[in-house]
Amino acid sequence: MIQMMKLTGKQQLVNIIKNRIKKEGSISFRDFMDIALYYPELGYYTSPKAKIGGYGDFFTASELDKAFGELLGKQFVEIYQKLGEKNFQIVEIGAGKGYLAYDILNFLRANFEDVYRNSEYIIIEKSPYHVNLQKEILKSFDNVRWVQDIIDFEDESITGVIFSNELFDSFPVHLIRKINGKIYEIYITVDQDDNVKEILKDPSEDIIRYLKELNINIPEGMTTEINLDAADYIQKIGKKLKKGYVITIDYGYPSAELYKYYRMKGTLLCYYKHRYSENYYENVGMQDITSHVNFSALNYYGKIAGLELTGFTDQAHFLTNLGLMDIFAQLQEKGDYESYERLNRLKTLVLPKGMGEKFKVLIQHKNVENPHLKGLEILPYSSERYKL
Repeated sequence: MIQMMKLTGKQQLVNIIKNRIKKEGSISFRDFMDIALYYPELGYYTSPKAKIGGYGDFFTASELDKAFGELLGKQFVEIYQKLGEKNFQIVEIGAGKGYLAYDILNFLRANFEDVYRNSEYIIIEKSPYHVNLQKEILKSFDNVRWVQDIIDFEDESITGVIFSNELFDSFPVHLIRKINGKIYEIYITVDQDDNVKEILKDPSEDIIRYLKELNINIPEGMTTEINLDAADYIQKIGKKLKKGYVITIDYGYPSAELYKYYRMKGTLLCYYKHRYSENYYENVGMQDITSHVNFSALNYYGKIAGLELTGFTDQAHFLTNLGLMDIFAQLQEKGDYESYERLNRLKTLVLPKGMGEKFKVLIQHKNVENPHLKGLEILPYSSERYKL
């Protein structure tokens, strides 16, 4: 954990944080992270700036190749057929530039016209910048609409699939530390020279309850993250889903693996122009701050909202089950330069120790008989990394 670092970045945002600290004396790391990432028009995710791809700070699977969206599309077709509902909804939470939505919709329109015709694609997106990008790239599709948050569905319930790709890792997190057997929450304050100082306070009842409910006992001296926002959001998703599936693709682990002694500093990282650091207090509003997802928490709190566990796997097995090797074979058969370029990009999605193993896929269902899906056909070797 970084001590006595200077608070730097967008000056207007830095001043907002300093004024909040001046007013309250100190703020939780969670509130600092929330301001840094989501403050209207100034936060990292809410400001008009390229964040994904070559000119951004990180890549996502949907940036690498259209096959990612096409294979997801195949999974959605199976869900459509399994549910047997004519009014089918595909809900994507946090759609970035809209590339993944484009690839899914293009695949459905070209190959499964009945599914495309009977489906509504709904994007949940808070960023006006990203909504504008998405509307431009998706203008050729006539079945897309936007809402700002899952709660904006009001009395409407969802039948179909709600999915996200790298959503929960960007939620603001509480930081805790264990000293002499006691749990503390980390707050921050700033001196007159803009040096950041950490303050340890008693944790909230919500944090204590979270640790107890998930049976988490972190090692002595560990600093780590507690994502209460994710626990709350998966329950909101579960309550809005009437019938169907929730598919969460992200990097992270179950509790038993996430809080191992070799992660004594937790998993928080910052990304700025494709370089990572552990200094959360520099480049405020200009850099991404992420942490690994606790999939045990999503499973546990999802069940409270009626979501049952369908299965838990990694990206490599999920995509392979859906036919990635067939795409590999087709590209190798073509043998031209473009096909080999695509092959190299696609390998990134499934490489062990890379995105294939690092990214996990949690699938949950509600009111579905015989819920098993093709994407879960062959599962990885069962270890603590896959035991929810």
